[in-house]
Amino acid sequence: MSSSLFNRIPPLHLLVAFEAAARHASFARAAEELSVTPSAVSHRIKNLEELWGEELFVRASSSLRLTASGARNLRSVQAALKALNGLARPEFSNTRVRLRVAIPPTFGRQHLVPRLPEFVALYPHIDIELHLAIPFLDVKAEESDVEIRFGTGHYPEFKTTLLLNEPVFPACGRDYYEAVNGRRITQPSDLHNLVLLRSPLEPWKPWFERAGLDWEEPQVGPQFNDVGLMLEAVTSNQGVALVRQRMAQQWLRLGQMVRLLDVESMSPHAYYIVERRQMPLKPEAQYFVDWLLGLDW
Repeated sequence: MSSSLFNRIPPLHLLVAFEAAARHASFARAAEELSVTPSAVSHRIKNLEELWGEELFVRASSSLRLTASGARNLRSVQAALKALNGLARPEFSNTRVRLRVAIPPTFGRQHLVPRLPEFVALYPHIDIELHLAIPFLDVKAEESDVEIRFGTGHYPEFKTTLLLNEPVFPACGRDYYEAVNGRRITQPSDLHNLVLLRSPLEPWKPWFERAGLDWEEPQVGPQFNDVGLMLEAVTSNQGVALVRQRMAQQWLRLGQMVRLLDVESMSPHAYYIVERRQMPLKPEAQYFVDWLLGLDW
């Protein structure tokens, strides 16, 4: 089969979302089945429509129904998914396999664990074991099949693939915001008299430079070697920290955390998939990596 034909095959997670939405006639119920958000299902359907150049659904305020093109494509998609599910391959039939995944703790809690049911639904024969790894502190997980690291991405002994990165911005807890009259914090220099929570994982210096401040990295104040602990300190109203939108979204949405300024900067650290050079991934590990890279982060 030519590579050009492979290029025309839609990603599996788009097809699964389309089939679930069509079967339920609802993005919300499809999202519940796949353990993702309705907006994620909607986004995947939109990507599939753009890929095929056809509208698949008629969207109304109180209903969702297939277009003629959607109904035609649904039959093909359901047949294809059924065929894939019935493949007589050992790893998809009677043989269960174990997949050991090493992850940073906060990434696991905030990003990966809530999405795992989708992977399990796609690959029910794979039993996932999650292990914590904290490279900054040289805390190593046991031998893993897939490893995700938070760092610079420069690991000479590994092949690295960028998985997730986003800008950081200053935020604090709601009570702290009220106590320091956060409404009056309108420019970066207004942070001067506030408690700045520190972490080698999210250094302040790049943000200071982006904000036009000639300030050195803070040398006093609470320091955290785990992003999750620092986020807990923020929501406990202990000071101001640099946070990422997706990592802090639940607290921001509930109003427990408040963004202080619009200035953003890119952190020197991001999440990477790391692989040992000259050691190909096992099939189950490759499925997992492909799934990760196909997610709408």
